Amino acid sequence: MSFHPPDRSLTIPPMRWLLHGPMTAAVGDALRRHEHTAVDMLAAGIPPEADPMMVLEAARKGQLDVMTTDETLIFAASKAPPLNRSVVYLQLGGQDVEQDDAVDRLFKRYKRLTPNRLYTVTESRVKVRQLPGS
Repeated sequence: MSFHPPDRSLTIPPMRWLLHGPMTAAVGDALRRHEHTAVDMLAAGIPPEADPMMVLEAARKGQLDVMTTDETLIFAASKAPPLNRSVVYLQLGGQDVEQDDAVDRLFKRYKRLTPNRLYTVTESRVKVRQLPGS
């Protein structure tokens, strides 16, 4: 008899995502397809005009990982105290790559995202780096 460890994908709990910035509804659908939960700013009780530091603080308090299309939030995350959550920046300049395809590529490359890391998804790559102060 041989021992086979359980499939790691069966033991990874789902992530809870705050969607920030202009995104298609397909992003939330893609996250749910990967068995995660997605909430927009209004559902999280954050006013749309909230500044990036307020958004990050609300994500910290609500224990939400952040997915954004807004580079000002990324800049704020690099200056903020450690978030202890993952931040994903969908940096998709053109219409060549759909946002939901970018989410699929992210989770194909990284099954589980690490807290205090910034994942930047471009048209052709997924890059990861540690957030400053972590």
